Amino acid sequence: MGKLKKNEKNIPLGAREKMPFWYSLAWSSRGISLSINTLMLAYLTYYCTDMLGLSAIAVGSMLVISKIIDAVTDISAGYIVEKTHSKFGKGRPYELFIIFTWVFTIMMFSVPELGTTGKYIYVFIMYVLVNAICVTMLGAVDSVYMARAFTTDNNRMKAMSVNGSVVMILAIVFNILFPQLLNTMGATKAGWTKMTLIVGIPLALIGLLRFLLVKEVVTDETEKGMEEKTAVKSEISLGKMMQLLVKNKYFFIVLGLMFLTFIAQNLNTATTYYFKYIMGDVGMMSIVGMTGMATPFVLIFFPALSRKFGTTNLLRGGAIIGIVGILIRTIGGINIGTLFTGSLLFGIGLMPISMMINAYLIDCMDYGEWKTGVRIEGPIASINNFAGKLGSAVASGFVGLVMGFAGYDGTLAVQSESANNAIIGLYNFFPLILFVLFTVLSFMYNIDKIRPQMKADLEAKRGKSNGE
Repeated sequence: MGKLKKNEKNIPLGAREKMPFWYSLAWSSRGISLSINTLMLAYLTYYCTDMLGLSAIAVGSMLVISKIIDAVTDISAGYIVEKTHSKFGKGRPYELFIIFTWVFTIMMFSVPELGTTGKYIYVFIMYVLVNAICVTMLGAVDSVYMARAFTTDNNRMKAMSVNGSVVMILAIVFNILFPQLLNTMGATKAGWTKMTLIVGIPLALIGLLRFLLVKEVVTDETEKGMEEKTAVKSEISLGKMMQLLVKNKYFFIVLGLMFLTFIAQNLNTATTYYFKYIMGDVGMMSIVGMTGMATPFVLIFFPALSRKFGTTNLLRGGAIIGIVGILIRTIGGINIGTLFTGSLLFGIGLMPISMMINAYLIDCMDYGEWKTGVRIEGPIASINNFAGKLGSAVASGFVGLVMGFAGYDGTLAVQSESANNAIIGLYNFFPLILFVLFTVLSFMYNIDKIRPQMKADLEAKRGKSNGE
């Protein structure tokens, strides 16, 4: 992917040496919308058990089963993106799915009176439409779109830093305000419909801004010229794409890291149960939600930290910080001070992989091209998206199954001792196990050692293909 000359008068914004700040904000718009949607979906189990009176075990099983459909659609989405050639680019056209994501989410939290079986079917269909179709297509294009809209590592890092900061700030705002909204409007089904409309309509419109304002710089013509000179064709079969992925070890490591990250990030249901039944006040969730206010300031230093220590050490450092945070939270019990401190460190521990995922995925694309001679983009982005959605479903499904087997009953004001113990375990011990596994994978991710040589070889190859 060749760089545009700096002396060109009409150089695209994503390729400029000094990219305007508003362009990074425009890129962040869809990330804001989708992140809040993800946070909303984390309340689905709670909505189903406490508003619809459905079984926690059945709901958990339903969410896990839906991932079988996701497995098919994610692989298909990556293949579709890889074959896409349009006037808007390769990844940009699929940004329109953000509208449908919110339409189906609003419908999912507005379950009509259909009887118990009908409610299960309705929720399942809506959940599949949101995740297996809409979020699948959005996830399949994110890193592909970024690689084509921002042609320099510096601009990509700027866009990711701004995106991470803005998304984190607004996620914090959501985590602070939504429990209060839940306290006032979340006691009835009609209240949940109103809450989802209040959140969903403006965020669907905000999510469209990336599509409207951020254009792809790398075009089909750019790639076609490179392919003609290097005799490497992008038109390869799905089977060949899968064979190429198998040879990309770093892709599978990042896949595992994201799977664990999404499980940890989507334990909001366990948090809700913890504050409702262990702390005795769900409104106190807002205090812990404020812990994220510090993380955007940490993100400011990410570009410099990445240059100084490398992405590998950022991952490992985050893992260790996360483990310390969970231990503090566990030892402190219901002490709000230790809950606040532990949750703060928990969030910081997940920041490297969460906020810089596109950088890791683009590294995987580069490594695959360096290792095999063929560059593939769509499958790498889309199968990672599968890990994210699977992690989200496992979080919701696992919580539902554990709560069900522990004897949880959403109609009771006071839960049994076994149910309360399950809630404590899901809030503290389960995340600790996740962070231990995360640490193991972070020590396997050592691409920093080969990145300089890899980048040099790829630049030499691309320079040669451009006749330099």
